[in-house]
Amino acid sequence: MNYGLLGLATLIKHKCNKEIIMFQGEYCTPSELIIKINNAGINIAHECNVILLSIPSSYSVSWCKSFCRTIKDCYGTKIVVGGRWVVDNNEKWIKENLIYVDEIIAGFGEQAVLQMFNASSNIYDGSKKCFEWFDYSILFEYEKYQPCIEISRGCGSGCQFCADSSNIRTKNKDIHLIYNELDEIDRLYNDYSLYLQAPHFIFEKQWIDDLIPALESRKSLRNWRCTTRVETVDIKKLPRLRQSGLKVIDIGLESASERQLIRMHKTSDPAKYLSYAEKILHECQKNEIWVKFNILLYAGETYETLSETMDWLREHKCVIKDVSASGLVYYQNMGSGALDMLIKEGASISNQQQLRECGFSSLNLSPEISAESAEQIAIEIPRIVANQKDFFDIKKISYFENGYTYSMFLEDLKRCDPTELPFRIDEK
Repeated sequence: MNYGLLGLATLIKHKCNKEIIMFQGEYCTPSELIIKINNAGINIAHECNVILLSIPSSYSVSWCKSFCRTIKDCYGTKIVVGGRWVVDNNEKWIKENLIYVDEIIAGFGEQAVLQMFNASSNIYDGSKKCFEWFDYSILFEYEKYQPCIEISRGCGSGCQFCADSSNIRTKNKDIHLIYNELDEIDRLYNDYSLYLQAPHFIFEKQWIDDLIPALESRKSLRNWRCTTRVETVDIKKLPRLRQSGLKVIDIGLESASERQLIRMHKTSDPAKYLSYAEKILHECQKNEIWVKFNILLYAGETYETLSETMDWLREHKCVIKDVSASGLVYYQNMGSGALDMLIKEGASISNQQQLRECGFSSLNLSPEISAESAEQIAIEIPRIVANQKDFFDIKKISYFENGYTYSMFLEDLKRCDPTELPFRIDEK
């Protein structure tokens, strides 16, 4: 779900008084999405003054290229492109590759979008303030998507691999605004899970004390989840948070190799860090909260460091619900300085042509671990912990489409190659 685009669309409707509707690309081809828009009763040629296209990932640039070409050829509509993870420090490359785009918005889009539509007030800096609310009613078929409330932006913790490493974290959104958002979500949804979105969810004492009754009073809210760092989980708060509906904590563990944690600048005391992660696991288990760890295969990775991480996961697999793992990817807008640092740690670009044409490349993590090996290892690591039911349970909260059942999931699995799945297929 592209919440950034939904936030901008909400501003356009309510601050600029413009009619707008948002479509998700999902798994449609560009042509299929355009047909979906037409079938929704929208005449692109006569009713659409501008198309705002959000590029959430460099992996979607080729899709966007095809979409923009089709829109221009068939309708000639103005196209404005944004998506700061892809666009920032990368505008020249975007212009060269998306030649049918009329305008590019870098950075947070609030000011640019409001100015584009001549808003007379409340133009603010997105790096200092998150969206006050999301109007889900302007999202096409919004009932399919599970809602989210944006809590804060930025992190600023200095991890070497993270695009938010130097972006100062904004303070948590005012509780009164969250009450208003919950009222709106309750009006639209009869039964839902909620994602409290923040790159780094911080358990601020008074704010959490105010948040809990806001969540507990929602009869239609099943569960909620958040994403945070190991060192900021407040273990003492977990019992009360569970009572409010907290069911999943996504935690950026990143590695259980002390050497890799130091390389990443994840922590200066990896032994203490891993010890606290273990305490979190046991306290979460006690309170029936699921933990999903994120693991990053980083520059300098070797089979020895991988074994350290995998052995740690095996040791604690009974109290971990799921794991997501991926190999480090280099994006050209990270800059040459970032690449030099990764090379110094032993990494190298695996595909120069892909970097030129697509704007990113997977990395050979070291002379020992190639990009291809890292990709396969990233599939194998979650299988240490999770089977198909674990994976479904985790994704059911705030990820899968509303109404998607376990039996539907099992039917879909029959069409998948089990060797490519990041979880075990258990018969029981």
